[in-house]
Amino acid sequence: MYRILSSALFLLLLLLVGLPDAAAQQEHRIVGVADAQPDKRTIRLRWSPASYVAWEMGNKYGYTVERFTIAANGQLIEQPKPVLLTPRPLAPYTLFQMETAAQQEPRIAVVAEMLYGDKVEKIRPEEGIGAWFENQNQLNWRMAMALLSCDMSIDVAKSAGLYLEDHNVKRGERYVYRIALAKQPANLVIDTAIVAASLDEPTRLVRPQELAIVCADRTATLGWLTSYSKQLYTAYTIERATDGKNFRPVTPLPILPTGPDAAGFSYYQDSLPDNETKYSYRVRGITPFGDNGPWSQTVEGTGVTDVADRPIVDTIIVKDNKQITLRWQLPGKLSKQLSQVMVTRADNSKGPFLPIATFKTPVYEFVDEKPQGTNYYRIKGVTKNGKTIYSFPYFAQIIDTIPPAMPTGLAGKIDSLGIVTLQWAQNREKDLQGYRVFRANSAKEEFIEVTRDIMPQPQFTDTVTLHTLTSKVYYRIIAVDKNYNTSDYTAFLEIKRPDTIAPSAPLITNAFRSDSLRAIVLQWRNSASTDVVKYTLYRINTKDSTRGLAAAWDSTNKREAFADTAVQLGNTYYYELSAWDGAGNQARELSGDVWFETGKRAAITDWKATVNDRKHQVLLSWRHTLQDVKQYRIYRAKNNEPFTLYATQNEGPHEWADEEVHLGNIYRYRITAVLKGDVKTEMSRVLEVKF
Repeated sequence: MYRILSSALFLLLLLLVGLPDAAAQQEHRIVGVADAQPDKRTIRLRWSPASYVAWEMGNKYGYTVERFTIAANGQLIEQPKPVLLTPRPLAPYTLFQMETAAQQEPRIAVVAEMLYGDKVEKIRPEEGIGAWFENQNQLNWRMAMALLSCDMSIDVAKSAGLYLEDHNVKRGERYVYRIALAKQPANLVIDTAIVAASLDEPTRLVRPQELAIVCADRTATLGWLTSYSKQLYTAYTIERATDGKNFRPVTPLPILPTGPDAAGFSYYQDSLPDNETKYSYRVRGITPFGDNGPWSQTVEGTGVTDVADRPIVDTIIVKDNKQITLRWQLPGKLSKQLSQVMVTRADNSKGPFLPIATFKTPVYEFVDEKPQGTNYYRIKGVTKNGKTIYSFPYFAQIIDTIPPAMPTGLAGKIDSLGIVTLQWAQNREKDLQGYRVFRANSAKEEFIEVTRDIMPQPQFTDTVTLHTLTSKVYYRIIAVDKNYNTSDYTAFLEIKRPDTIAPSAPLITNAFRSDSLRAIVLQWRNSASTDVVKYTLYRINTKDSTRGLAAAWDSTNKREAFADTAVQLGNTYYYELSAWDGAGNQARELSGDVWFETGKRAAITDWKATVNDRKHQVLLSWRHTLQDVKQYRIYRAKNNEPFTLYATQNEGPHEWADEEVHLGNIYRYRITAVLKGDVKTEMSRVLEVKF
């Protein structure tokens, strides 16, 4: 009977505080923690199965604990050897042992009931999936209650075979403990627990952080940060006091708070006896070894009585367009529950509502001697517990026929993307609603509104197109009050658009080679645009795309032709003629290709003739800078005979020997070169030799 009563008490507590979902933990393993006690030269070990299967196997076979010394005096130990701390596996007490021990520690009865009480028959999935899930929940629920009892007391953990103290430990050494089933079941692996501990690193218990309280009608909700201490504490003790000194637990057994929310806080809600007393609370954690941590800070709170009614405004009278009378009701018990009644007013339904009158006793009427043009009223009530309640907002208006002043200081600018920024001085009227902005492309045309809504601030951003021949844009603004009275229009503001439109392109009418000028001649018609400030003419060689400025002039020079003499024979050119406006916009025209080739080159001038009597010959030699020479042609005249082509020589040594000469004759020579494309040089000067 004793066991059943104790179990029933504990079950009731769990139902009140909430039970963690043990069924969600289906990983078959053992988890453990260690607690070093340097003053007692002891290391305490606690472990728990993480699933019902692991719990069942642990109850059946028991647990073994091994210790490994992995370091001594700061030096790691190679290949540490295990020391078995459990010559006999640790297993739960027998039913008789638990009944005897429960006389000293009543919570052992809960473990006894879960282990040796009425068994829950296991159901296979094929017997019905719904029944199987329900069966799994019952099994996991029994395990969770037993393990929770072990977390509350070392004696309970001992009775369940889940606790061990190691006294053969030393300072300066570090240990690793391996906790495992004494025997692994067939076809299943239950993972072991690995725990590290040292007497030089005792566990430091911290108090719960950031305890806060929120009170409602006869309830107090406590919240504190648990995300950083969930490995340290498994349960909590919550105490309450009415005088700030004499604290008493709010429940006979420890509390399981809610799981941490996204901010890491857990919560517990306590019922208050009344809403008049100020209650103080404090919280401390309980470790898996049953140790208590330090108390948190103390928080205080008082219940807040729910007020079902609210003030109701039923009459609003506007008198002579100068005063507004308000009348309201305080239904039910509201007149006795309020300590203050305030009349608040705003210029819109969303507020802010500011108090314009305060009454300590219940009143039901108020006359606003100085109303605004637009008025929204709310009656605010403050209860004796400090709770605030409001009536719904009610509207009243004084007819306003006075327009606001005309805005001043209108200024603006436009950037290269066509974004216009306007700003002006703020009007000072209290009932000002805002501004409207108007735009036109000419000061003489009708201005069109560009604001979709009334602008509350004295600034506006507009976007205009720059791809237009209209060089300027104009703006005017007006002010509008809350009764839609409008001010006079401001004088227009003129803003010049950035010029992004290129001028019309010039037209090249002719491009040809002039042999007489030894130049390429271009002829064109200038741009028809009036904003052209200069022209540029670039020469491009098609051979290597080299680009060079041929000429540049401003628009005051009306030239429409150009002879380019800085060209080289044998090359093909085309020309780019550009017109530029003052904003840097460019319009260009390209000519066709012109091949600059006359078919002639300058004569070879550096050449000479030398008589060699010993070899009986005349040696001709020459030098030049011509490119792509295919052949040299040498002409000879003897005495008074005419010149005839006498010899040819391919590109090679720049010399030739005339060996067909005879004494007593006069020989004259001329030379010309044949280049690629059958281009020829002019005849050289005559060399005369007397042999």
